[in-house]
Amino acid sequence: MVNFRKRAFWFLDSIKGSPIKNNIRDILSLFDLSFEQLQEKNKTPINRLLKAAVNNTVFYGDYKDFKSLEDFPVVDKHIIKQNFDRIATPESISGKRVSVSTSGSTGTPFKVYQSKEKKDRNTADTIFFASKAGFSIGDRLLYLRLWAAYYKKPAFLAWIQNVNQLDVEEINDTFLDGFFKNILKDKQRKGWLAYPSAFLKVCNFLDKNNYAPLDCNIQSIIAMSEPLDSYVREKMEYYFNCPVVSRYSNVENGIMAQQMPGKEEFTLNWASYHIELLAMDSDEPVAVGEPGRIVVTDLFNIATPMIRYDTGDVAIMRIGDKGYPEFSVVQGRITDLLTNTSNEIVNPFIIYNNLYRYPELEQVQLVQRSNKEYVFKINCGEGFVRENEFVLFFKQYLGKDAEISIEYVSGIPLLKSGKRKIIVNQTQDDKIKSKPLSP
Repeated sequence: MVNFRKRAFWFLDSIKGSPIKNNIRDILSLFDLSFEQLQEKNKTPINRLLKAAVNNTVFYGDYKDFKSLEDFPVVDKHIIKQNFDRIATPESISGKRVSVSTSGSTGTPFKVYQSKEKKDRNTADTIFFASKAGFSIGDRLLYLRLWAAYYKKPAFLAWIQNVNQLDVEEINDTFLDGFFKNILKDKQRKGWLAYPSAFLKVCNFLDKNNYAPLDCNIQSIIAMSEPLDSYVREKMEYYFNCPVVSRYSNVENGIMAQQMPGKEEFTLNWASYHIELLAMDSDEPVAVGEPGRIVVTDLFNIATPMIRYDTGDVAIMRIGDKGYPEFSVVQGRITDLLTNTSNEIVNPFIIYNNLYRYPELEQVQLVQRSNKEYVFKINCGEGFVRENEFVLFFKQYLGKDAEISIEYVSGIPLLKSGKRKIIVNQTQDDKIKSKPLSP
């Protein structure tokens, strides 16, 4: 059945003129180049995008005399929503387009149009990066997320694509007990795709029930949408004997970066995007090694030109092989950045990577309420006798003068997206220095 699905996919692509196969060939050829050579190649799609935007949209009509990409303004979700009809390219120019929507992490709806060319490129990007993690077309995909109505696939399509749509809101011990009994009997190749917080739920179940490593033919494990901590990575690799990678993507654009097996840094998708890191308080580029706002230009979506689009996330860049810039860390939403009492950014992984020290805690969320005030919301069934030790441990990162309190709760609620925030910063208006602390 796996071979049938794979052959059927490529047969259908071939009778359409092989748009997916041709895009994959293009991606492979671009990543074969040095970064300097790739940048030279990418001048063509960048200029095509910019010319289409200035000639066919009201919003970008005033930029016809542009000299470079940097002449264009940085935009975000709010600006695009407020000017959507002025930014979207008429269908007579972009060709047939589809609407792509997301509720966002906080439930704020956001919509863009994507051209057929963009949809084909996204499919090719997905196949390319999934293959780097060990996933092949036709493998069974164990897809664990919040399945809102507009994401959920019809049952027949899910069967054709071999996707198990597992809803994070329905995952409990009873479900997982039956689920693992079934997949242990199913010997076909499989891959996991899920939020790290959902993987943690899986690992806690396996720990609690004293499972040994599982022989269920898992060939790929990809974490998405949330930071992947070392504890979840190590546990998933232990139970499924497969490398775990983290992916950076969003609904409106697609896959912008992904870790490769065995590596911490994120390979950026320079084949499909131009990526900048800009300062927190200006549109100037930051130096290598400094945190900055992730700003992307989507090279293939003419329907809704996303030129210098501020994703709302923060990362740190380094230079990798063949001169390719890559992310050494993706720190998450700007509104979720954690600062110490000296107003310096704290690497969030000091929280993610150290919670394993306290296995008695079921759920934890750190809320920063002011420059010095921090509240840990803790859900633990039988009391937390190591509270003082816990507070002292995190003071070494947050500051000796940090005012840390503990609030016991019955649970940390999910966002409307199905994700669960571990860090919440309520001091968004405070100025943040750009120098991060080492974990």
